[in-house]
Amino acid sequence: MYFAIRNGDMMNLLEIKRDLNKSALALLLYVLSVQILAVLLVLLLPLTKIPLLSDQYICMVISVVISYCLLNNIFPKETSAESAKEIGTEPNPEKPSFTVLSFLHYFMLFQAAQWIGGIINYPIMTLFTKLGLNLSFSEEAARGGSLTNAPMLFYTILVAPLMEELVFRGVFYHRFRSYGKYFAAFCTAFFFALMHSNFLQFAPAFSMGIILFFIRDRYGLPYSILLHFSNNLLAIVVNNLSQGSTLIQGIYSLFLLAGLGYGIYYVVKNRTSLAEDRQYEKEHALSLKQFFSSPLLWVDIVLMVALACVSLFVPMDAGAM
Repeated sequence: MYFAIRNGDMMNLLEIKRDLNKSALALLLYVLSVQILAVLLVLLLPLTKIPLLSDQYICMVISVVISYCLLNNIFPKETSAESAKEIGTEPNPEKPSFTVLSFLHYFMLFQAAQWIGGIINYPIMTLFTKLGLNLSFSEEAARGGSLTNAPMLFYTILVAPLMEELVFRGVFYHRFRSYGKYFAAFCTAFFFALMHSNFLQFAPAFSMGIILFFIRDRYGLPYSILLHFSNNLLAIVVNNLSQGSTLIQGIYSLFLLAGLGYGIYYVVKNRTSLAEDRQYEKEHALSLKQFFSSPLLWVDIVLMVALACVSLFVPMDAGAM
């Protein structure tokens, strides 16, 4: 039987599973709330005859804000600094200064994550293409849309990063952090990637979710939001400007390659401290076996995969929400 320590007492496996099921339920309700509200708003807001409210991205803005408010009220944070301290995983109470070098460090790690995601996506795209499945909707959603679409830019660059950080590095961070840093990093990143319901976004989102967690854990939530803003801005600008321009594609590929090189250098340089940190948490933190034993988590996985499969049959002119 597996145990974790909270508030000085042994928490049995049943209580742990109940806690994990509650977190999986929170993700399920959040995703369903966003999707259902978005559809309702797309159908109802045009009746107001206000052009701006008829835009699908404005509907998404409203739906994610409402869904976050519901999530934050139904599932308030349950951990405390005291409980985290007792298992030796208390987030640093005195945050170090976030400098320009800190920003560049994590920004380059983002590029490494993008490169790794692209490598993982290549066989997926090849397989789906051979099966005759339509990847146009998934690719458009991953690119983010056009620079001429102001509501899309507002949602993708500003609103989406802000709300996603508040949800995954806010609500779910507090729910998982007392179980251990690496466990929390995996779980929040897995939830973040799963939420996208897109085969082409899962690997990059998971890799970036890991990095965003460590930014949030070391420096605080405002800085993970800042890096998320910056990443989405760069991705949309590059994806638009690189269409039809082999020069920009080549420059960006070299930039991603430089990020990958920097990421490898960082891991190799810090491999000893990373291994020691992970070994310590093995004795104190919750294992992934309990995480994946949650039946509600598997409901989440099946639902998100189903939504991702639906996108394979959506025509290109349907747009990306």
